[in-house]
Parts: sequence; C-alpha cells; structure tokens
Amino acid sequence: MKNRTVANWLFFINAINLITLVAYPYMLLISFYMFASSNTNDYVLEYIAAGVLATYPVPVLASFTCWVFYKNYKFKIALIMANLLLVWVAILLLAALASTLI
Repeated sequence: MKNRTVANWLFFINAINLITLVAYPYMLLISFYMFASSNTNDYVLEYIAAGVLATYPVPVLASFTCWVFYKNYKFKIALIMANLLLVWVAILLLAALASTLI
C-alpha cells in the first residue's frame, strides 16, 4: 500500500457510507412526511431538506472516487472526496437550523 494510514481512513469512511445506504430507503419514505407536519406556508426549507435526502446516494457514490486519487498519490484530495458526504449533512443541518429560527 502507498500510505497505510490514509488507506485505513478511506476504508473506514467508505464502510460507514455503505452502512448508511442501508437505511436510505426508509429515510426517503419518512422524508415525505415532513410536508404533512408543517404548520407554515413557507415550504422552501422543507423542499431543501427533501432534495438533500433524495440526492443522498450521489455523494456516497461519488466518495468512492477517492480511490482514484489515492492511486495517483493525491492523498489529501482522496480524503476530501471520501468526506464529500459531510457537505450534504451540513446542508441538511443548516436547513434544520434555519427552519427552527423562522
């Protein structure tokens, strides 16, 4: 292996991403009920959250490109690509925070 520490982190992060995909169909079905419990007429934040949940497999599958960067000795970019899912989580958390403030 080129860099055993980076490879171990990439295996660990990709394993967590794969485990979260098991719960994805359930979470997608539950996300449709966000609209039923809303008391406001402003649905923008609900649409953002539903869009983030609907596109959840995109960053998980894109995070597997980290191995291409690992193979080309670009270890920092490989770790960034492996953690691409955190962007979706940050957007979801910001939408939840904004919905509590509004």
